[in-house]
Amino acid sequence: MIPIDELGWSQQLFGGSDLGDARRTARLVDVAARMAKQVGSSLAKSCDGDQAALLGSYRLMRNEAVKPVAIRASGFARVAELAQIPELLLAVEDTTSVSYPHAVAAELGLTGGKQTAKRNGFLVHSVLLLDAQSERTVGLVAQQHWCRDPASYGKNHTRKQRVYQDRESYKWERASVDTAQRLGPTMQRTISVCDRESDIYDYLWHKHRNNQRFVVRAQANRRLLNSEAKFFDTLQSDAITLCGYTVEIPQRGGRKARTANVLLRSATLDCLAPEGASVAEKTLRINVILAEEVGAPTLSEPLNWVLLTTEAVDDAQAALQVVRYYELRWRIEDYHKVWKSGIGVERQRFQSIGNLERMLVITAFLAVRLLQLRELLDATETTNEKVLTEDEWKVLWLSTERNKPLPKTAPPAHWAFYAIAKLGGFTDTKRTRRVGWDTIWQGWFRLQERLQGYQLSKSELVEL
Repeated sequence: MIPIDELGWSQQLFGGSDLGDARRTARLVDVAARMAKQVGSSLAKSCDGDQAALLGSYRLMRNEAVKPVAIRASGFARVAELAQIPELLLAVEDTTSVSYPHAVAAELGLTGGKQTAKRNGFLVHSVLLLDAQSERTVGLVAQQHWCRDPASYGKNHTRKQRVYQDRESYKWERASVDTAQRLGPTMQRTISVCDRESDIYDYLWHKHRNNQRFVVRAQANRRLLNSEAKFFDTLQSDAITLCGYTVEIPQRGGRKARTANVLLRSATLDCLAPEGASVAEKTLRINVILAEEVGAPTLSEPLNWVLLTTEAVDDAQAALQVVRYYELRWRIEDYHKVWKSGIGVERQRFQSIGNLERMLVITAFLAVRLLQLRELLDATETTNEKVLTEDEWKVLWLSTERNKPLPKTAPPAHWAFYAIAKLGGFTDTKRTRRVGWDTIWQGWFRLQERLQGYQLSKSELVEL
């Protein structure tokens, strides 16, 4: 499914890990390959009854000499190499929580709004690289995790009294620093794409100071240079109309699918630093795009995006491209979803923080692999020969098209996508054609089980 086999994928990502002993690195490669082959399975199940592999895997997870940062470093280095190929990269990023209900929860941090929550865990900030042209996922280039101190509960009002580097919001700048260190000169052709939580003056100033590109959804109604009016009011009155366009809003939850008519406008504004800001420059000139839905249905929340960017917004084509970059930010949401639903990071049951952290890192890269798997399957212009092996597509056909003869050549990739979904239990009763992550990984797992049986039967016939 992915261009290289599970062992080859694992070797490329983790083979360069410096764990202090080559045998530990070899075991790490083996563990990741086994888990990649049986997506969503526990560490024990991925060993498939091999007691030696099981004991070795648990020894690795319990070994305090195996540092999560060393595992990550190898994976990030490989992704940085792959990032040299695209002409333009998008670094989409966001924060999620990974929580656990079992005994180790007492040692972890708060992830929700209740101090007495039964589930505690880590907060995780991830940076995913995309090829801006093909819109394919390149890989995970940065990730940080931490436990929120329970003693900080109810003290959110004191955050402004802390220096910027001690606030949780510093995660955005730290992610940019880490990404730039790994990408080097490639950072100049990388655009950070973030949601409203990143609309922090200190962060935007950091990006400007280091000549780094960004698209950030606005949240703060800032003061402006030489103006009594604030940011949003001035934008409404001064923005220049560029064009109108339509966007398809998919059905999700209780929301109905619809076509939205959007008016696109742009402006360039000089924003003042908030009072008490510690940055050297008290004014930032920022390009702004305003995308507003017109004529939205009465019961629907109209689309309204205000995007801050370093990119040109002088004409409709340039502005539409920036809007598209922001639309691709949703990929990081997909990544976090597949990490939890498909890979099952929150289903791990290790009883110490160190063990959980090591598994957290390995599964983070496994989630990227499953994300890329779906992208390959969903590419309707790609032939199955580039996505599935001959054995894989034949077994998949025989499993899902039982009353039809086996074709002489591989069916198209979009067939493979829905055939795997069907194998995973997809029925499309709502006629949305939208397939969940759980269904995809379940179908892929069942395909691999059947493939093993098929290949075993072929080898037995050869021996006879």
